[in-house]
Amino acid sequence: MASWNGARLPAAAIRLPVPRKVSPSWLLAGLAVILAFNVSALAAEKDYATCIGKDIEPDKRIAACTPIAEDTREMTRIRVMAYFYRGVAWDDRQDQDRAIADYSEAIALDPKQASPYFNRGADWYDKGDNDRAIADFNVAISLEPSSSDAYSSRGAAFLRKGKTDAAILDFQQAIEADPGNGKAHAGLGIAWDRKNDLVRAVAEYDEAIRIDPQDAIAHINRGIARAATGEFDPAIADYDVALGLDPNNADAYASRGAAWLGKNDWIRAISDTSKAIELDAAGIDGYYYRAVAWASKGNDDRAIADFDRAIALDANYARAYFGRSLVRTRSGDATGAAADCRKAVELDPKKAGGCDTGPVGAKAPAVPQTPKPVASPVYEPLQLYPKEDHSELVAWNLKRGLEQQVQGDVAGAIDSFSFAIQLDPYNAEAFYDRALAEASQGNYATAATDCRRAIELDPKRAGSCSEHAPGETAPPVATGKDPAAAKILLERAEARLAKYGVDGALLDLDKAISLDPESAEAYFSRAGARTLKGDTVGAAADCRRAAELDPKWAGGCSEQVAGNHGKPPSLPDTQQPAPPAIVPDLTATQDTLAARTLEATDPQALEAILGGDAFLDMGKYDQAIGAYNHAIALDPNNRFAYFGRGKAWAAKRAYQQAIADYGKVIERAPNFAPAHFRRGLAKITLGDIDGALADCDRAAALDPKARDAFYCKGMAQHAKGDAASAIAAYSVAIGIDPKDDASYYGRGMAWADGKDYSKAIDDFDRAIKLSPSNPDYMVARKATVAALAEGGAAQDAVGSDPKNLKAFVDRGNAFYDKGNFDRAIAEYSKAIALDPRKASAYVGRGLSLVEKGMYDAAIADFGEVIRLYPGYSDAYIGRAVAWTNKNELDRAIADYSRVIELNPQYAPAYFARGTVWFTKGDYDPAVADMDQALKLNPKMALARKGRKLAMIARDEANASKMSGQAAGRASEQATQPSWTSLAAQTFNKGRALYGKNDYDGAIAQFGKAISFFPAFHDAYLARATAWEAKGDYAHAVADYSQAIALNPDLAETYYDRGQNRGFQGDDNGALADYERAISLNPTDARVYANRGLIWMGRHEDVAALRDFEKALSLDRKNPFAYLGRGMIRTSRADYDGAIADLSQAIKLEPDFATAYNARSKAWEATGNHKRAEADRKKALSLGAK
Repeated sequence: MASWNGARLPAAAIRLPVPRKVSPSWLLAGLAVILAFNVSALAAEKDYATCIGKDIEPDKRIAACTPIAEDTREMTRIRVMAYFYRGVAWDDRQDQDRAIADYSEAIALDPKQASPYFNRGADWYDKGDNDRAIADFNVAISLEPSSSDAYSSRGAAFLRKGKTDAAILDFQQAIEADPGNGKAHAGLGIAWDRKNDLVRAVAEYDEAIRIDPQDAIAHINRGIARAATGEFDPAIADYDVALGLDPNNADAYASRGAAWLGKNDWIRAISDTSKAIELDAAGIDGYYYRAVAWASKGNDDRAIADFDRAIALDANYARAYFGRSLVRTRSGDATGAAADCRKAVELDPKKAGGCDTGPVGAKAPAVPQTPKPVASPVYEPLQLYPKEDHSELVAWNLKRGLEQQVQGDVAGAIDSFSFAIQLDPYNAEAFYDRALAEASQGNYATAATDCRRAIELDPKRAGSCSEHAPGETAPPVATGKDPAAAKILLERAEARLAKYGVDGALLDLDKAISLDPESAEAYFSRAGARTLKGDTVGAAADCRRAAELDPKWAGGCSEQVAGNHGKPPSLPDTQQPAPPAIVPDLTATQDTLAARTLEATDPQALEAILGGDAFLDMGKYDQAIGAYNHAIALDPNNRFAYFGRGKAWAAKRAYQQAIADYGKVIERAPNFAPAHFRRGLAKITLGDIDGALADCDRAAALDPKARDAFYCKGMAQHAKGDAASAIAAYSVAIGIDPKDDASYYGRGMAWADGKDYSKAIDDFDRAIKLSPSNPDYMVARKATVAALAEGGAAQDAVGSDPKNLKAFVDRGNAFYDKGNFDRAIAEYSKAIALDPRKASAYVGRGLSLVEKGMYDAAIADFGEVIRLYPGYSDAYIGRAVAWTNKNELDRAIADYSRVIELNPQYAPAYFARGTVWFTKGDYDPAVADMDQALKLNPKMALARKGRKLAMIARDEANASKMSGQAAGRASEQATQPSWTSLAAQTFNKGRALYGKNDYDGAIAQFGKAISFFPAFHDAYLARATAWEAKGDYAHAVADYSQAIALNPDLAETYYDRGQNRGFQGDDNGALADYERAISLNPTDARVYANRGLIWMGRHEDVAALRDFEKALSLDRKNPFAYLGRGMIRTSRADYDGAIADLSQAIKLEPDFATAYNARSKAWEATGNHKRAEADRKKALSLGAK
């Protein structure tokens, strides 16, 4: 069936004017200087004041500027000024060709001024020559990189060329340069609108209107975006404001007419679109939307006439052909309809399938087919938006309408259903819902019409609503059983009951029972709905009928309902009520919506439970617990309230609370399998393996088809060390659900513990295929592959492990993480007792012993692992830590060296060894190791700090050795105390604290050292570094300044102070420091790169680019220089060059979030959205905002 498909509101209604510069500062300043030295010129016949003055009539300005511009004896700067202002005058007269000629003359005389390029670009834009406009804007931007208007204007040109992503980049750059540029915000809104990101579009229009409330176009565009999301009233309000600002704006009338269409107000739509046509007879949109209005009213002749006019104005207007095709189809013109449809699809392939193209070249049939008789014609309104693009919006409006109905806003509900119908006139659900809503308001005739339409679209709905108003005679209706249709109605009723209310559900359930009178489930569900409605008699009858049809439902109905038999309830007890006794319900086994409904003794409790379930699904566990608490207060014996709360506690890892709640569920429903296996899983986590196994076995016995019961058994058996039984249980779970990734993972772990690595890898592969984003699966696979490669000596899977030690090791790790080292040692010891070859248990115990200061015992544990597995690097690291604490530094260095032999790319080993060298006082190897660590991991902050301290200490040591060797060193020695002095000893304490990241302690010690020796240069330097590590840049700058005062010839100190000044936003101070650093050491690429970033932040791209080029000439591996140059290239539309630079920055520093973000923008500008999105996601994963 064909459907109405239209397009968004037209581009003609979205206009973006490009401004011009009329008083560039360089011209006025130059003129003032020149005239100051050429006073006689003022007395001559040339009228300079009129040429450059404000508010001058164009003809007078042209007359004044012409003799100045064309006098070759005039100074060049004066002639440039005259040509420029004469060009402005020609623009005022709308003579763009002459304006372009004058701007070109100005450019020829002085090609280094941005304003003539900018104005000439604006004229090319107005003439529709977007390529020439962009070329001129490019030059203007290169000459004046901080020009917000230039970026904004180029963005407008890109937008007209259809390069939306490039336009977005330019508008964003314009806003960054000038956040008050309202036109840039408006342009960005249009761009987001083009990408169908209407939320962002409205946000930008909001900002544009805030900046300039008189911008009628921004109001129109915001109205268009709002209308596209169904917000017709706010849209109409925007159009009203626009018309208040510009009463003759045809676009505003046409757009408001479209909004009235959305509200099904055809009369107002026709009035507004007619006014648009009156104001602009060449405006296509007025005719198009009026045609839609006529078609919606059923006046096909007038609709076709207006579509004809729209096509006459634009022969490539696909929407008009499409609309005319649908109207011609309805009026019986099959040939004309097919021809129009083919033309629409040719112009816009997205319309394929929306209308009937017919056989190509077919003639009209000799005898037309007789259409099926209908009671009365139903005219579907034309849709303004493509159905295929707005299915989510249709669903959202249906959901909103049902919610409004429940809340009592029936009129709002009807509006929502009507909008859904406007979007999709063939949506049976929308007509059905509106029929019920209209009927509830007493609008029976309208409701009957909607009901008939719903049934016409979906015959299975017959009988679910009233097809005839009261008093109408209904034709006889054939009845018959249709269990399949009944099942559909039953499922929909349960969904309605869960989300929206009882009335609609009851209608569906009534119809379901009429279609399948033998459905016990339908009676059972209707009993629940009637309970919520307060119809206890009807509920009891339905409950009994369900039990008659299928005895398994007998226990599902509460005694209160089943045994009521219509008796009035007893009077309430005025005394304090006793807590309700817990009566176990052995038949409560189901976890369904119907069960929740029937077991609820209070409708509010049911609502709270369903709300908690929704919060649980959204991951809002605290809100879920709050909802379940409310349900428990209302209905203390409701098992689903405790069950839901137990799941929420488990999700929060509060396993004791979860176990308690599952226990309460089991008290109330002993045969409810999910409570047993969930309690079992929680017990496994806490180490109660026997209790867990009992629960899991019980769950499997209660429900042999419960996948999670067998998964639970597998986990418990695995934890007990019975790998074979675990594998068997996991296999049953997989047999029940072959797509359960967790069971494959569990079985893989069991295979791995039994050293059947090939089977383990196969299971991990299946788990990864089913859930590629789970990192645990990949880690397990890598470990197993390593174990297989080493013949069974994988680092975390060594030892025979016949009793599965995972639980002991995991608990040991948990206690270690909490700082409970005694408990950790006890758990690791249990694991070692079961398997004396379990490497990870020895390592865990060894690390715990180190934390307790029991270094010899720790060394013994690490040594045992090394004896068993000589390639186990973690054992060498642990032993090295113990040796260091025993002050046996050479042994520590030897162990770290062994780690480096095993893994030469492991940066932390170099850092650790460098720290030991530093402690020994061997500063050169310490610096070398820190350098290597930074080379492998440039983001390793500790290594950078360690390198600084090592360099300071090395310089101090060298200074001490050279003291007295030359008189020229006297002043330097005056800044260093004797290394046996109290100042030096205190300094060393501070350095040790710094190495432990105790910055406050380090600062205090460095301060004491300075108090003992006020000229202590290195103490100021070290304290500055500690302040910097704390983020206290002001104190850091003060200490760096003291260090510079004591020794003004160290480039590194100026560089460090410059960085901290930059962190504070003191760009001028940073630039001065970088300048001084360069004068002392012209070969440090870092300084040039940092200075370039500051220039770029100030939009001085020429200076920035010069610094980035210099940095790269000194160091081809400087990622910041590539970043900066790449960003500048993006701003100049050199996207290929930008991508190359940014890719190199990422290659040098793979975790460079800013580079990924910048490259994403460059990819967007080239139209490669897939790569742009990949870079955006990567940047976000690395912490970019």
